Amino acid sequence: MLFNTKPNSNFDPLLKHVTHTFNQVICSGAAVFVIQNDSVVLEEYIGEQSNKPDAREVQRDTQFHVASVRKSYIGFAVAYAVHKGCIQSIDDLVMSYLPELNETVWKDTTIRHLLTHTHGLSEKDGAVYREYEAGEKWTYRQAGVNALT
Repeated sequence: MLFNTKPNSNFDPLLKHVTHTFNQVICSGAAVFVIQNDSVVLEEYIGEQSNKPDAREVQRDTQFHVASVRKSYIGFAVAYAVHKGCIQSIDDLVMSYLPELNETVWKDTTIRHLLTHTHGLSEKDGAVYREYEAGEKWTYRQAGVNALT
């Protein structure tokens, strides 16, 4: 699919935000690419491909190591499911949508807990167990991401 290029200054605040974030975090480069109505309305490349002195500038063909980007897609998918009415609220209990889960382990765990890593669940040898009560604190554990997936 070919896209038209129609720069749109309405996205200047987005570019400003990305540039500000780029300047605040530890990274060497960034890219912003926005498509709206089959047109590229924003395409910008910032920085270099690494922190090495001879690093190449970020450009259209640069590949990034994006680590946990899957969580962004999952968060978008949940937001879309709420928008479409497939999920009533991110404050709904996970068990409402996945009744096959172990109720003793998953009780009181909401979709919001999964999204914010405050679910209190952990995994060992493929089994999910409760490490602490849902909402009690934040810990990065894959159990929540796996359930959302």
